[in-house]
Amino acid sequence: MTLSARRITYETDVDVRIDLHGKGEAEVSTGVELLDDLLRILAASGRFDIGIKARGDATGDHHLVEDVGITLGRSLSAVKSGTGSAIVPYGDCTALAAVSFGSPGLKVIMKLSSKNIGGMALENLEHFMRSMAYNGSFTLHVITDGGDDMEKIVSAMMAIGAALRNAIKDGGFDEINP
Repeated sequence: MTLSARRITYETDVDVRIDLHGKGEAEVSTGVELLDDLLRILAASGRFDIGIKARGDATGDHHLVEDVGITLGRSLSAVKSGTGSAIVPYGDCTALAAVSFGSPGLKVIMKLSSKNIGGMALENLEHFMRSMAYNGSFTLHVITDGGDDMEKIVSAMMAIGAALRNAIKDGGFDEINP
């Protein structure tokens, strides 16, 4: 099943395509190095293919990160039910993510000490998660423990991808990769 959404605003132009029956491949171009990496991780751990083309204005990464989250969430909003979770270790960090489709919500327990990595203000990471969850009409809980900032971020995105895969499968999309 392929899902897609597009968002065009004064600040951004974002086009998202997700194939829930994919192999975990990603063709991503946002111009923000860390965001591109996170989307690739999400696709690989969720085992769905993602195509995202996005461009933003020159006022920083806030609008772009937010609008990619909004558009990704809107594409996932076609999934109406399902619950899934995952615990993923990466380096010295362990992350837990839980997803439940049908009602938007977000809880993140992840303490980051850096301000910016890979051209992205880390204050926008939780904003990305919130935009994705609320526009996808799912509850997302993320908890990380241990590790440095990059290990926390990578393990969190791996756990989110796996939890999304499990929730989508639970919601009746049986053809999704096991």
